[in-house]
Amino acid sequence: MTLVRPRALGPGDRVGVAAPAGPVDPRRLERGTAELRSLGFDVVVPEGALDRTGFTAGDARRRLDELHGLFGDESVGAIVCARGGAGAGWLLGRLDAALLRAHPKPFVGYSDITFLHLYLARLGIGTLHGPMATSQLAEGGYDKASFLHGLTGAGAPYSAEPDDLEPLRGGEAEGVLRGGCLSILAAAAGTPWALDTRGEDTILFLEDVDERPYRIDRMLLQLRASGALGGVRGIVFGDMPGCAPRMNEDYALEDVLRRALDGLDGPVALGLSSGHTASPAVTLPLGARARLSCREEARFEVLEPAVT
Repeated sequence: MTLVRPRALGPGDRVGVAAPAGPVDPRRLERGTAELRSLGFDVVVPEGALDRTGFTAGDARRRLDELHGLFGDESVGAIVCARGGAGAGWLLGRLDAALLRAHPKPFVGYSDITFLHLYLARLGIGTLHGPMATSQLAEGGYDKASFLHGLTGAGAPYSAEPDDLEPLRGGEAEGVLRGGCLSILAAAAGTPWALDTRGEDTILFLEDVDERPYRIDRMLLQLRASGALGGVRGIVFGDMPGCAPRMNEDYALEDVLRRALDGLDGPVALGLSSGHTASPAVTLPLGARARLSCREEARFEVLEPAVT
């Protein structure tokens, strides 16, 4: 599938903040929108973004109408999600694919937003696995260069430093960058929006937070058994905070990952700080080409922008 690259943002372009998942903290939202403005963007927050219904930012109809409104609004050049949490999956069967195809624009988020990355990938639209308004943007905990490159195409594509990643298995591979939050990718298996890399050389990025090692193993098994990894040529994991075994357990997370991926060819690395991370969060252009090389050290490189 040919990648649809949204138009790159320029100075003063408008960024819409969407709340398609969990409820939004107004003070954190204020800090996040201020950060976007400090980068030179105009910012709009739709009415109702601070609504709350249980564990979501208003009911599904409100969140769906908000997304449709932001995509359809010609004055909005990009969409940054306010937060993850839960609820984005309920929107997938109701989204207007024709509207989204007709108005592709940079779309940024992680965690539960992985559901929406999967949906847009099925339409061939590149997206950005990156910081959200009430998380790293509010805290200043994001990699500014990769974020701006993702939105504007300015500067060089992201390339990890030599000591950033831990090689778990040797090799070199190049392909289309796919992935996101592991638990969401596993939850999507068997649905119309499931990750499917068959027929496409893929570099797969997987990250999560506070998942026990046996659950990591189970989710990787689910993805393998579903056929989702058919085209995967290399895998790079995130920081995986809170996913290590307990102190009294006699194995490491690295052991779990190696065993779960045994028999799947290609390089494997750990430690790419995107999504759930305590390090400055890197923005990754999903749908763009990337390269992973694991020898004595591991190197990950984005090879092209997601915008035009």
